[in-house]
Amino acid sequence: MADEGAGGEKSEAPSQKRRDEARREGRYPASRDVPGALVLLGGFGVLAMGGGHLFTTALHELAHGLSTLPTGELTVDAAVSRFFSAGMLLIRLAWPFLVVPLVIAVATGLAQSRMSLPLAAIKPKWDRLNPVQGLGRLLSLKGAVEVLRAIVKLVVVGAVAYLTLRADFPLLATVGVDSGASATAMVTVMSHLWLRIGFAFVVLAAIDYGYQWWQHEKSLKMTRQELRQESKEQDGNPQLRQRVRALHRQMSQKRMMQDVRTADVVLRNPIHYAVALKYEAGMRAPRVVAKGERLVAQRIVDEAYRHGVPCVENPPLARALFKAVALGKEIPGDLYRAVAEVLAYVYGLRGGRR
Repeated sequence: MADEGAGGEKSEAPSQKRRDEARREGRYPASRDVPGALVLLGGFGVLAMGGGHLFTTALHELAHGLSTLPTGELTVDAAVSRFFSAGMLLIRLAWPFLVVPLVIAVATGLAQSRMSLPLAAIKPKWDRLNPVQGLGRLLSLKGAVEVLRAIVKLVVVGAVAYLTLRADFPLLATVGVDSGASATAMVTVMSHLWLRIGFAFVVLAAIDYGYQWWQHEKSLKMTRQELRQESKEQDGNPQLRQRVRALHRQMSQKRMMQDVRTADVVLRNPIHYAVALKYEAGMRAPRVVAKGERLVAQRIVDEAYRHGVPCVENPPLARALFKAVALGKEIPGDLYRAVAEVLAYVYGLRGGRR
């Protein structure tokens, strides 16, 4: 019962597979406040670099437009021309405030999603159109947290704006006295307001991102049963794995028995070990092409007799080779002399052909 209780509690860290699935579904820690805060700061940068010029140009063009108003009847062509000129001026003045925030918003979104564009996240979810479910989301704990966050943001931004405007009230009093001084005062006040609200939003965004990350990690946690099930799915059925290993062993032994017929000699301990050695020109040292103990050793000996490979009983050397040399590897230097004596004996039996 205790194990079941522990298995039903989501207390285990999520696996990498769980994280990858969540990212494919478009679930990753992201805060909607982060793009907003960075967009505010980006807009402030545009204002700081060209705000004075923009305001001066706008006031100059406004004064010029008012001074050149037609005194007679306004024709359609003249109205269209003035409207087109005003539109082009607006685009020329406002494009930095449109393009820079757009680039920042897109870059921030890609950064939060780690440069991924999950298709599952942009699929339409028709259940969100259900008013009953929508009301349930509003009345849930998550909905209450969202409302609280909105209230906190409103209070913080309102407080920052009030304190900034109160501190800059002397500057606001100079607006309207002179066009140049008015532009400078407006840019200064807007810069202070923009910068302080931007930093307030950065702080709120950092707190919100931390909360979203904590919520995301909490939602990905797994139970012990889920981890075991995932491990089984990844590793496969234990009986199947055992069967595959058995087949691999059979195939390996089959290849090994085929290599026995190419050996020069089989060293054996009468009933325990058998090691088949092969040596050819170009080899640095003789190599173990087959080895086994008990039943496998007997099969190696039988295969050697069947193909005319000499079998030599040398229990100490057979045991040493079996324990010290892996299949397919060359014998170590400390066994060269003992093996050379055996090979010389075998070659002598064959009439010195090697």
